[in-house]
Amino acid sequence: RRMQQQPPWQRAFQRFLAPRRVAAFAPVRCEEKLTEPPPAASSAPGVEVPGAEPPSQFDMFTKEWRQLSEQDNFDGFRIEKTSQITKYLGSAHTVFLGTQLRETGYIYQFGPIFQSEGGRTVMMARVGLDRGVHGRIVQKIGTGWEFKASSQANLKDKQRNMHDSSIEYTGKDYTFGAKLAWQGAWLWGGSFTQRVLPSLQLGGDLTCVEVNRIMMIWQAGARWAQGKNVFTLTWGNQPDPKSPMGGNLNEFRMQYTRKVTERLSLGTEYKISHPDMDSGLSMAYEYTFRNARVQGLLDTDGRVSCCVSDYQGFGFSGVIDYARGDYKFGMLMHVMPPEENPPP
Repeated sequence: RRMQQQPPWQRAFQRFLAPRRVAAFAPVRCEEKLTEPPPAASSAPGVEVPGAEPPSQFDMFTKEWRQLSEQDNFDGFRIEKTSQITKYLGSAHTVFLGTQLRETGYIYQFGPIFQSEGGRTVMMARVGLDRGVHGRIVQKIGTGWEFKASSQANLKDKQRNMHDSSIEYTGKDYTFGAKLAWQGAWLWGGSFTQRVLPSLQLGGDLTCVEVNRIMMIWQAGARWAQGKNVFTLTWGNQPDPKSPMGGNLNEFRMQYTRKVTERLSLGTEYKISHPDMDSGLSMAYEYTFRNARVQGLLDTDGRVSCCVSDYQGFGFSGVIDYARGDYKFGMLMHVMPPEENPPP
């Protein structure tokens, strides 16, 4: 109930801090497509109809697996405070103490968040004591179109400056998008996906990087989703930085997720690259309580992580990397404004 009574700008701030993922507990990020429920006449209550939701963009093929595996891990003590200015405008403060993310051991960031009625326009910005500035805008245009742009600049280190923009379209059975970015070099590319069967979607993307010569990075993949099961397969090709002859590296990834119950979800990923034949296996879980959520991840690289958060604004993060001997633990306290009409 507390989450439903939050103003739009506060929900936008939480999406700004959280990793890009989709979950029943976490608010849906502004760049993800909201799916409409199927018509009541098309199926019985509680029965999902394949193909009832819009197709996914290519970078969202693995959204279920990323929801389980991507965690908001941090170290030290983290404080977040949000303040309401108007119905659609708010401000946010973030403080990290005793963190290894900066040499100084602390971070302070501040910025405004704006979200229009219905969430068609979202704008946010952050500025920190480390002289870093980050801004982002998401604008929905008409039916199916979405424009996104972001910029990150650092006054102390120009190599950390990055700017990107993209335009995406989601149709009934297909999607496509185009992107342009600057990350020390120009990058541009596009993606396309097509639903060939109610439960099967195919697609791919191509990115060109202008470094001395034009380098191409491409991916092709498939997504099969039916009921509580989702299986994805991707094949990527990119230049191999370890190859003295400028060879290419091929990587295959397979992900499988299953929603065991309304509260418990499990997932696994297997990856292998050629020609170096490096491989890895990861397993993740997510359990949602009534007022909290627990995420865990275990992989064959010797890394174990866990993230716990609840609706009251408290959280815990832990990461152990046995291969590197690295241990990081953190605690979170989120100070939220009081409810306008608290329940009796």
